Amino acid sequence: MKTLFSFSALIVLAFSSQADPTRPAAGYIDQVSSNRAISPVSTLKLQIIQNSSQGKAATINGQFLKLGDQYQGYTLTGISTGAVVLSRGDEQRILQLHNKTIKNYDK
Repeated sequence: MKTLFSFSALIVLAFSSQADPTRPAAGYIDQVSSNRAISPVSTLKLQIIQNSSQGKAATINGQFLKLGDQYQGYTLTGISTGAVVLSRGDEQRILQLHNKTIKNYDK
């Protein structure tokens, strides 16, 4: 038993001096953390474009919006087949669908 304990202690000591293989290299800059200072508006994601008899609508970040609706300071000013236009003052942002499937709810 004493031999087993001595052997276990030796193994623990041998591996405790090893560098952590999951630790980033010195000088590594985490791009995700450094980008968090950017406004959350930069994370807008167009999820769905919907066509119905009531008109076109879009879902951005889980928020259902029709033309003229506002979200995060932007106004939804345009909806096309695969993209939407958000406007704020002179600034315009175009969000495009990654999945080009457009759902028609009038069937």
